[in-house]
Amino acid sequence: MTNRSPLNRDDAGPSPLPEIPAQLRAVLNGIPALVGYWDTGLRNRLANDAYCEWFGFAPQQLHGMHVRDVLGETVLEANLPHIEGALAGKRQQFDRTLVDAAGQSRFTEVTYTPDTQDGAVQGFFVLVTDITERVLADRRRQRDMDRYRALARSVPGVFVLLFDAELRYLIAEGQELETFGYRREELEGQRIQDVLKGNLASELEPRYLAALAGREVSWSRQIGHRTYRLNAGPVYSDDEAAAGMVVAVDITERLQQQKVWEALHEIATEVARNAAPAAISERVAAIVRDLFNVDSAAVVRFTGASSAEIVAMAPTLPPTLSRRQIFAPTDESATVRVAVTGKPALVRYRAEGGQAAEQMRAGGFQSAAAAPIRVRGSLWGAVSLTSKSRTGVTEAMMERLAQFAELVEIAIGNTEARTDLEQQATTDALSGLPNRRALERHLAEHVAQARSRGTSLSAVVLDIDHFKRVNDTHGHLTGDVVLAEVAARLRAVARAEEIVARFGGEEFVWLLPETDGAEALRAAERARKAIASEPFGEVGFLTISAGVCEQGDAAAGSLLDCADRALYEAKNGGRNRTSRYGHASPAVQPAPAAQAQNGQAQNGQARDGQARDGAETLGA
Repeated sequence: MTNRSPLNRDDAGPSPLPEIPAQLRAVLNGIPALVGYWDTGLRNRLANDAYCEWFGFAPQQLHGMHVRDVLGETVLEANLPHIEGALAGKRQQFDRTLVDAAGQSRFTEVTYTPDTQDGAVQGFFVLVTDITERVLADRRRQRDMDRYRALARSVPGVFVLLFDAELRYLIAEGQELETFGYRREELEGQRIQDVLKGNLASELEPRYLAALAGREVSWSRQIGHRTYRLNAGPVYSDDEAAAGMVVAVDITERLQQQKVWEALHEIATEVARNAAPAAISERVAAIVRDLFNVDSAAVVRFTGASSAEIVAMAPTLPPTLSRRQIFAPTDESATVRVAVTGKPALVRYRAEGGQAAEQMRAGGFQSAAAAPIRVRGSLWGAVSLTSKSRTGVTEAMMERLAQFAELVEIAIGNTEARTDLEQQATTDALSGLPNRRALERHLAEHVAQARSRGTSLSAVVLDIDHFKRVNDTHGHLTGDVVLAEVAARLRAVARAEEIVARFGGEEFVWLLPETDGAEALRAAERARKAIASEPFGEVGFLTISAGVCEQGDAAAGSLLDCADRALYEAKNGGRNRTSRYGHASPAVQPAPAAQAQNGQAQNGQARDGQARDGAETLGA
């Protein structure tokens, strides 16, 4: 039996072949591919120069060669199914890696097209396209895409989008992608116009096109409570922008930290400007509310084991909440938790949470966090934030609040320390009242204010009658106790906006803003009676004398000088009296308990100076 397979060589050799016309050869050589023709005996009948050069043969050598001698056993074995398919009349297309004449591996795309005449296959055309550069480019692109994916997966707070010239997503990868409301499977392979929601595609398209044109574009986007910085730029291949890439980075923490430092700088500036502690606390509350985007924030100072005071609150303190707080250690309140444990706390208010929780619930608040503020090593208070949503305060927010509180306590500590020093410098240690230095500052401020506003201002100068006798009889320690008690009684009759100061020795000064002389005279009388009505321990009953002057009556001298002249008038009039500068009035009987002292007071009249003319005197 004779094997008629086309793979068997025809030992008689090929039949003579006609020469290829020059015009046809020119056309074949102009095709950017390898072109050949093999007959049913698998002998080459046609090949362009590229085909010949690939396999390392001259055109006259390749012409008529058997396919086995051209391809070699290995390649022929791999191509055999396709050759048989072509000889059976079926077009074949496949990829093949070949080694060229220079020994270099090349990637090719091969097509076998049957040549059929009158229903019979006469041979087949071969078209081999070198796709090495395309394959290598695809591999590089795939390698780059794998790197982009790995980058996006490994870096927290980042996602990467890679898109082609048709604005089709090639890669959508990253931990933060779902924050935008998308999953990788939804985006990859889709054009932005087909997959993005709302007007997002219209917003992004010009930025993507700019990236494909070779430009860098950056913008920010707010998603819920998070802020992202997005950068779109070109991805180059062969010096051309073949694709575009968007890298999105979560910059929320960085922005928040920047806001924290800006806030602390603002607070430090207020401290440097000698702002009062209350003003510092108010600014801290306002800043915390803004930083954490909550409904309310407060600075609370602990005043005892079970008591506290809301120093400042932003916005203002609601009517349902008392500024002074009394709490039980079991109350479910973030601030109470800090007071008890000294650690940051987060709570969600319940109906059974105690009085503190009940007050917050009455104001509509449902959750809160607080962090401790320590001054000079001791628990001073807390900074707190509250929300009207049960999920409005989170563990992450509590951690940031604790960090912020650590920085705020420095400012509050500095303010407290400065206030303590100022108070020591301007407070009389014995009586606890402002001293002469502080009085002079307050007097200058109130005089200027009265002149600018056109309001009244009065001063009262008070002196303890026969105080030297107290020291001589009972000793200076007892005298100091008497001075402190007199100061306490004077504070009790003065209004909050009025200043009572110790001027020196047994003499006190009382400033009464927006008060005319007649009102000041009545106020001085209340003070005189408060002193005379109750005994001072073993010392017994004491009296004071007082001089009153209104700023409008002190044209000829200073306010205190004129009030002092009125005091001398009261002294010379018999003590236990009140006199008003520039006015005269009938005498008034002193408090009954002090009458026993009046005889003693008369004995010292001559030592206290001469009476001034024109003084209004009330008293014995």
